[in-house]
Amino acid sequence: MRHKNTTVRDERLRRLQDQLWEARFPAAVRRMPAALLVLLLALAAATAVLLSADTDEEVPAAFRLSQQEIAAGVARSIGASANQSLNDLRAASVGTRGEPGQVLDALVRNRRWRGAAVLAEPGRSLLAARGEQVPVQAIPAKVEGTSVTATVAVNGEPVLLATTVLPDGRLLTATTALRLPEPDTDPTLRQSFLLATLSGKVVDAAGPLGQGRTPQVDRLVADAAKAAAEEPGVFLGSPVDRVQPTFAHVRVAPAGSPGALDLAVVAVADGPLHRGSPEGSGLVPATILAALAVAGFVIARRVITAPVVAARADLLALASGDLDTVVRPAKPAEAARIVAAANLCLDRLTGGPGDVAPVEGRRITARATAVALAAAVFAWSAGVLVAYRPAEVDIPAGVVASVRAQTAKATEALRRSMNDGLADLEALAAATSSPDALRAALVQVMTDQTRYRSLYLVDSSGRPQEPVGRPPLRIGEPPAADAGLRQQNQAGRVPVIFAEVPLPGGSTLIGEFDLEHLVGLLRQVPGDARLVDADFRTISATTGFIAFSQITDQGLRDSAGRARGGAPVGDVQTGEDGVGIVSAAAVVGGEVGGLGWTVVSTKEGSELALPVNDARKYAQLVALVAALIALFGYGWLVFSVLGPLRRASHAADRLVRGDLKSVIYPQRHDEVGTIASCLEICRQAVTQGPDRLGEVRRPRGAATDPTQLMKPVDKPAGRVPPPRPARPRPAERRPSARAGKGPA
Repeated sequence: MRHKNTTVRDERLRRLQDQLWEARFPAAVRRMPAALLVLLLALAAATAVLLSADTDEEVPAAFRLSQQEIAAGVARSIGASANQSLNDLRAASVGTRGEPGQVLDALVRNRRWRGAAVLAEPGRSLLAARGEQVPVQAIPAKVEGTSVTATVAVNGEPVLLATTVLPDGRLLTATTALRLPEPDTDPTLRQSFLLATLSGKVVDAAGPLGQGRTPQVDRLVADAAKAAAEEPGVFLGSPVDRVQPTFAHVRVAPAGSPGALDLAVVAVADGPLHRGSPEGSGLVPATILAALAVAGFVIARRVITAPVVAARADLLALASGDLDTVVRPAKPAEAARIVAAANLCLDRLTGGPGDVAPVEGRRITARATAVALAAAVFAWSAGVLVAYRPAEVDIPAGVVASVRAQTAKATEALRRSMNDGLADLEALAAATSSPDALRAALVQVMTDQTRYRSLYLVDSSGRPQEPVGRPPLRIGEPPAADAGLRQQNQAGRVPVIFAEVPLPGGSTLIGEFDLEHLVGLLRQVPGDARLVDADFRTISATTGFIAFSQITDQGLRDSAGRARGGAPVGDVQTGEDGVGIVSAAAVVGGEVGGLGWTVVSTKEGSELALPVNDARKYAQLVALVAALIALFGYGWLVFSVLGPLRRASHAADRLVRGDLKSVIYPQRHDEVGTIASCLEICRQAVTQGPDRLGEVRRPRGAATDPTQLMKPVDKPAGRVPPPRPARPRPAERRPSARAGKGPA
């Protein structure tokens, strides 16, 4: 019989559970603490790995990145030479239909060409040649417009072979020397540049390695050149005496050529071995975080999960009709109020008076526990940020030297671009004899190049003709008698910089430079770069600037002044944002040198890819992730689970204090919602009788409406006489249909 009763109770419990649907994760109070434990332990493991001090010395990433940028600058320099060769050939070929010898005579006036030839198509028979022998076999089988290739001359020197199609279909081809720029002579770097084919053969070298190389260096250079065909990067050699050679490799790809050259630039330098990571180990913060994660899980299970799960199980049993249920006590305030309400209902349903005292006094609450656990994780995040706060950065001398060399190479690129712009206009002026041919050449230049914003002719008074490009900014002053680069203004909205070339007949060809082109060249400089004139007025900058605004920082002014007096400058200075590298290089050489420009740059020490900065960034990352985990995890627990639990506990407390009318309704379909539904079933059973137990009955009306209790009907005092039988009533007589009608 007892077994039968147990089976009935289990069946009623199962049926009630089926009616009270509960959502899965993340609404469950049992799953969120476990999820937080897993996430925080995983973050602790990541903290131990990311914040652990590396005892091995290595070449800082800042040095490797700087060397890669230097190699890229050298590759751009070679590419610019190839582009310039193509531009000169295009200018020489505009309107050319004369004898081959005349074409070549006009071309070789430019001393940059070592050899030139005109070939007939098809067959490529030689029609005329000047200078050194042109390696005709290196010309691509199909030339569409222009092409440039790299090859090796008879004497073993690398040359660029530029080819263009003349208007009558013939091929104009010429060779020019391919030379590497001179590397920085700082003994700290021992910088060398090597030019190699993508197969690994070195064709040119500059610097200390140009005099002789070991087999190991040749092998690393060959490997770097082969790797450049895929992507740029840096190889490392064997460390010796606290330095480690770096081999930065970049493929040469001219912007004006349809394809890249079969060449790669390898920049070799002595990288300083540096540790520089903060002392200590990431195991300490990782251990603290792991301890907080485990402690938080245990506390959440005991204070939040276990009382809620126990109250849910006891209320389910009671609401299903098991009046033998023993309601387990609970210590947290919310669960204690719910347990008190369950004991009240159980006592009333078993015939007791229901004298249950409300929960009074201060008790620990589940919400306060969750907030305290989240605050502990927030405190850990704050501690990590304080421990790894920005401090004075120790910048290795090798990194300073590499940044200075990078600034010098970028300044050289700017100098070459400005001078090449003037050379292009001079070549156009020399190669074209008619206004129509000149305008066609100007249109072609504007199409192929980005350095100009406007090209046009002016008369002797400076009045411009129809421009090619945007409207001129230059005001109408008489042009100079000689070709050169000019800066027209020292104040105003934008600097007006242009090249001018006198033409026969009194007119002058003007080419205004685009400031965006200058900004693009300055972006090759590390850090925040500015181009200033002799009075330290800003001409251009990589960040927001006001034209002609003077730099006021005395350190920048001193560096720019020293750079004008000699070699590029680079040193460590302390500013408002901490230590950093200040580098400067004067723009000297050619016509642009007369403008008195200087490039000055600042690179904050906190922005360098040094181990100490990497550790600080990792610390900020793990601190942020930990704070987000605590915010969203415990925040979800507080607002999604513990908020409804708190409201259910207040309803339970009102029930204990005698409010049997207010409906207790669930807010979410989870464990707390089941508790609220069971409390409502028990409340209805107290007011309506034990038969109400065992099923969910949804009351009509709003959930906040109080239950209306109907007053029972009083029993009759005596015997009620039976009702008298109804007497039959006579049927009413209806008037005749003919009544009231007289004779017709």
